[in-house]
Amino acid sequence: MNIATENMGAIDEVNNAPRPPVKIKLETTNVSNRTIKLENKEIKIGGLKRTQSDTGPIVKRLKKDGCLSASQTPLALLNELRSGLNYKIVLSDGPPHCPNFLATVEVDGILFSGSGNAKKQAKQRAAEAALLTLCPNLLTPQSNNENIDFAEDSPVALESKDSNLSLGQKKARIEMYVAKAMTGGMNPVMALNELMPGLKYECVQESSQKSLCPFIYAVHINNEVYKGSGSNKKSAKAAAARAVLLQKYGNLLHSSVLLAPPSGGPPSILPPTTSPIQLIAANNIAELVVNEYHKVMKGMEEYARRKVLAGVVMTTSQDCTKGQLISVATGTKCISGEYISVKGAVLNDSHAEIISRRGLLRYLYNQLALHGDSSTASDSIFVYDTESKTFKLKPDIRFHLYISTSPCGDARIFSPHDMEGSGDETVDRHPNRQSRGQLRTKIESGEGTIPVKSFEPVQTWDGVIQGERLLTMSCSDKLGKWNVVGIQGSLLSHFVEPIYLHSVVIGSLFHPTHLRRALYSRIENTLEGLPPPYRLNKVLMNTTTSPESRHPGKAPNHAVNWIAGEENVEIVNAITGKTLSGSISRLCKQRLFGKFYGLLNLNLPSRTNVTLQTVPEVYIDAKNAATDYKDAKEHMSAAFLKAGLGVWMKKPIEQDQFVLDVNM
Repeated sequence: MNIATENMGAIDEVNNAPRPPVKIKLETTNVSNRTIKLENKEIKIGGLKRTQSDTGPIVKRLKKDGCLSASQTPLALLNELRSGLNYKIVLSDGPPHCPNFLATVEVDGILFSGSGNAKKQAKQRAAEAALLTLCPNLLTPQSNNENIDFAEDSPVALESKDSNLSLGQKKARIEMYVAKAMTGGMNPVMALNELMPGLKYECVQESSQKSLCPFIYAVHINNEVYKGSGSNKKSAKAAAARAVLLQKYGNLLHSSVLLAPPSGGPPSILPPTTSPIQLIAANNIAELVVNEYHKVMKGMEEYARRKVLAGVVMTTSQDCTKGQLISVATGTKCISGEYISVKGAVLNDSHAEIISRRGLLRYLYNQLALHGDSSTASDSIFVYDTESKTFKLKPDIRFHLYISTSPCGDARIFSPHDMEGSGDETVDRHPNRQSRGQLRTKIESGEGTIPVKSFEPVQTWDGVIQGERLLTMSCSDKLGKWNVVGIQGSLLSHFVEPIYLHSVVIGSLFHPTHLRRALYSRIENTLEGLPPPYRLNKVLMNTTTSPESRHPGKAPNHAVNWIAGEENVEIVNAITGKTLSGSISRLCKQRLFGKFYGLLNLNLPSRTNVTLQTVPEVYIDAKNAATDYKDAKEHMSAAFLKAGLGVWMKKPIEQDQFVLDVNM
């Protein structure tokens, strides 16, 4: 650890004589991919300037202003925002009669330090340094004459209640309540009531069909409506209060504070190398998916029951706050081995996030088809780049995936009620740590996942038909794959450049460390040699202020899908892989292969120079003709193997050896 100090001194308590002031160089040093921040803040006391390490804790010297009291130390205050932090004494020097200690504390992946003549004092100043970053106004409130516009951020009620406070004190008070509410230290309804007393919560939607529609509460403030949903009235009110605090006061806080805590668990903290999508945008994405599902399933309550809901949203603005729903789906089951098809006529994987992505594929085919007519080409989300001879998305078009719970597999292998150890993430003491990042497969006709075998896994057609369980890669692994090869698939890669998800929004069981590992970081150091323009996509992630409630009980055997532009809802029997009427699904391989041939019939230019006359007739050969996609996929599989995480499981080759059947 490279910490530069000069003249580590203090008041000589024996001789009662002043010693030279402590000077700490403001320096940032990387230690195990973490950052140490040394705070050097000068404070004038008694006409003399001393560094922060020579004075008592700032919070101790603040008067009571509605949220801070003279008895609250920085350590106690930080503990309210982040429980379970680990303070370490990393340096001790000086004479025995006047020692000097340097303490560090890790908060949100950043190490903060503080020094003092006693260990307790050093810890207090380390906490103080952390608070200066997380909630700076708690320790350094603005002066009375600072120009702060509270007309937009707070109602008149707050002004009258705190009329004896300065503007800086008011801002610090707001900051404290919002931070507590967002990190689980205080009920959001109580926090909002302190800032805006007298608000009324109105139940705008209530249904006895809990699987179809939860409770929705609304709060009206200055002609604006803030809503929150939940499985019961209490959680719906809390969600509405969080929405108000976020949208009106979220700009006062450090971004890491705005990560909503998971339902029933500790606050979620993103690692420093992970970027969150703005919580307002995450809320809008989740709300769009959930509300549209409620609309399309009205009158079909029998099939509205579900465990997992997923949807793809397209946004066209930089802030990602307004979007269009592209596809929505439910489902948690995979096909039974006895129903696998040699004609590509069934859906093998009916998990919600997989089905919603296949719905996106169908939408992309439809958008490319608009280029078959010059009069409709401008309506497409794609533009043709003559230089690279490929179709690209228009600027600012981004796709976001919402999942009501963390994807099955590696992202969900954790206990939602366990705290994050002692704050030292460099040491993983979990008994299951050896399987962190391991590739996992879904179980045929059931729920849950199991690790793959370390040797080359081969599934044979006759073995599956005879009774061997058909295995499918977990959703966590498939999302990890999409962050390498893109979500467009191999057939669309003949026409478009790789398309990557911009963000993933999780409704419940959101654990940033595990989700980040599952989506991309587990192969970050072993993935190499990707053909351009393929890359490792470090997707943004976040959760919502209205956590998805747990759905106990047996999962239904059906899966629902809806696609923009195709208004009818399709219901699939997940065990057979076909619709309830026995017909093939619009999302099966055979139908998407037909969409691919449709683009060839329009004579659209392709990146691989494939035409209707030269395209291979067999499905697997047409996929392999996209050589750069195939190469990227092979590099991805090699990265997992090199990292010791297992071998990517492949289904029997016979299921992809079919040709297009126009009569199906």
